[in-house]
Amino acid sequence: MTRDLLPISNNLPPDLLSEIEGARDTLAASKAHSTQKAYATDWQRFCDFCDARNVEALPAHPDIVALFAHVEAEAGIAPVTIGRRVAAINHHHKEVGLASPSARDAAGVIAQMMAGVRRKYARKKDQKTPAAADVLTAMLATITGSGLRAKRDRAILAVGMAGAFRRSEIAAMLLSDLAFEAGGVRITIPRSKGDQEAEGQEIAIPEGRHIRPVSLLGDWLEAADLRGSDPVTGKPRTGPVFRRLTRGDAVTADPMTDKTVSRLVKTCASAAGYDPALFSGHSLRAGFLTEAAARRANLFKMKDHSRHKSLDTVAGYVRDAARFEDHAGDKFL
Repeated sequence: MTRDLLPISNNLPPDLLSEIEGARDTLAASKAHSTQKAYATDWQRFCDFCDARNVEALPAHPDIVALFAHVEAEAGIAPVTIGRRVAAINHHHKEVGLASPSARDAAGVIAQMMAGVRRKYARKKDQKTPAAADVLTAMLATITGSGLRAKRDRAILAVGMAGAFRRSEIAAMLLSDLAFEAGGVRITIPRSKGDQEAEGQEIAIPEGRHIRPVSLLGDWLEAADLRGSDPVTGKPRTGPVFRRLTRGDAVTADPMTDKTVSRLVKTCASAAGYDPALFSGHSLRAGFLTEAAARRANLFKMKDHSRHKSLDTVAGYVRDAARFEDHAGDKFL
């Protein structure tokens, strides 16, 4: 529910009504679609919680929000998810023109409850196994044959790791984002998790000598007839890079989903003899950083390539890679 920018009336000129509708669309864009969807689900969950206890959800008393956070934690909900649900409750109040529960929480009970939830119900971060060079090579070797599906899947794994891509970025990649040149390919990412303002980020993937991601990408595009110009219009081809295939392996115009990327990683990991539960779509991104750290790549180059906002996360990969080197106990253990 979005609060009206201006009261709608039949007396308003059509041009003004049109401008108001456009402004509402822009206002809605302040939150990503995925965030809006999550907030709607979170708000409904809070409403159900309040209905079951015969208390008001709107406006919500701060103590009720704090109680909600506690009950959610007791039910096994992750602290980070509970934090998002509290944010959704505050957001919904603001949208209908009411002060949020947190803004009315003079005693700070919501903040204190969330601190308690994070401390008492803290979870160890679920770290997936990185698909570093040797692991990725083994995974690629499990994809046999020269059909469309094999070429597409090899390209996904190789490009996903070489670009340190998130699985959502792989699924959203467009042909117009690719620029091939002598040294490799430049790939533009119009928007990503770390670029919500859609300023766009460009990364370069070299041809390479071992995994050879650019060649594998080219093989897929050639096989799927996605390179060059459209023979009918004469214009560059458009649409998704990695597309859904039919059961008969025919190319469709539809993009793959990010879940398909994750399933592919797990399937190939299992085929290569690894535990698929330890792998996810993030394994490709983590694999690049792990391998780059092990090869002593420049920390700032790694950050630029992976598009992290902070050096802290990237530095963690470097610390892990060097954990046993020049160890403090080398002289006496």
